[in-house]
Amino acid sequence: MTLRLVADAVFTVDAQDTMLLPGAVEVEDGLITWVGDPWQVPAAVGTEVHQLGGLLMPGLVNCHGHSPMTLVRSAGDGLPLDRWLSESVWPREARLEDEDVYWGMVLGAAELLGNGVTTTCEQYRHPDPVTEAILDSGIRAMYTPGIFDVPGAPRNGWEDLLEEACRLFDAMEGTAGRLHLGFGPHAVYTVPREGLRDIAGEAQRRDALMQIHLSETASECEQVRERYGMSAPALLESEGALDGRVLAAHSVWLDEADLATVARHDVAVAHCPGSNGKLGAGIAPLRALLDRGVRVGIGTDGPASNDDLHLWDEMRLAALLARATATDPAAVTSAGALRLATRGGGEALGLPVGSLEVGRPADLIRLRTDDARFTPSVTDAELLGHLVWAGAGYLVTDVWVAGARVVEGGRCTRIDGEQARAEVGQRARRLLGS
Repeated sequence: MTLRLVADAVFTVDAQDTMLLPGAVEVEDGLITWVGDPWQVPAAVGTEVHQLGGLLMPGLVNCHGHSPMTLVRSAGDGLPLDRWLSESVWPREARLEDEDVYWGMVLGAAELLGNGVTTTCEQYRHPDPVTEAILDSGIRAMYTPGIFDVPGAPRNGWEDLLEEACRLFDAMEGTAGRLHLGFGPHAVYTVPREGLRDIAGEAQRRDALMQIHLSETASECEQVRERYGMSAPALLESEGALDGRVLAAHSVWLDEADLATVARHDVAVAHCPGSNGKLGAGIAPLRALLDRGVRVGIGTDGPASNDDLHLWDEMRLAALLARATATDPAAVTSAGALRLATRGGGEALGLPVGSLEVGRPADLIRLRTDDARFTPSVTDAELLGHLVWAGAGYLVTDVWVAGARVVEGGRCTRIDGEQARAEVGQRARRLLGS
């Protein structure tokens, strides 16, 4: 059965940033098979046609998140990163049980899908409940199990966690066509030098993504330089850890040499402006990264340091901060901001998502436009401006992942949101010790 979705406007986010007014997208076997003018669509026997109205676009791509942290949302507000982790987050996470993590990830997936995010890149421990929740929810995910030596890390630390990540990749990579797996060393300051080398080696042998927090705060950078006599990017390069597929989350404090290292090794960056702002970490050099050809996507980070999973806000904030710091309103254009949140995110993860083009996965969302945020729309440029500068999760009515409708009429079809909220609320009180 071919599914044809017809809308008043279709933003393809292809290489030409094509807009169709009106437009149609056809889907078969989870892939996009046709995009174009609905009056020119080829006839097809047995096609199921949906006249949606509104606006169709690629699903948003969240390049960096810790969604099970819905369980500790808003924890430690006002603390810098090191104290936020050691005093507020890690003590609660040490009490986590698998079922807690399952419900935390389920609630996170519901929030992401409801806001139009069809792909999320997650780093967290407890792989069994995380992968189960991803598969149950219907979301597409790149999951990089967390590997580190910190208080509360299970068993013997990074060695066992690496073995576990290898087993998981070998057993589950590609499950359901939407569970993608990688490796998640937490950071240079929480994984020893030999661990970074070994983790990168296992990832490279499998051509898997390695996701790592990189140069997030100034104090972290000072700590790494004192310990190793070089920056975090330089250390990773010295260990051969940048030779494969690497996603560097945050990348706030990069000097000219670091920027050159990241660009030379084609390291992708997950830009998380909301979390970096809340933790007082600083502002990543987005324009400098883009000027060097670095692949950049947008991330929410975890709901404990953001505190939501609303990528519309992150897209806007990324563009606003880039314009403000450059004192240039053209530093990131409206079309460029939309690409960061969609196609750019897919490119950063190495996944063919974030664009409505033939042969790509049918991950797309519909927004209603009968709202003040889309009024008036006199020109195509204004419609794009409304989407980027005024778009919001509450306008998302329907979401498809691999052609399957996972949000319909604003409600998740595979997740009981009310139950997930109740479960997380009850379990969060236990983690706090109350």
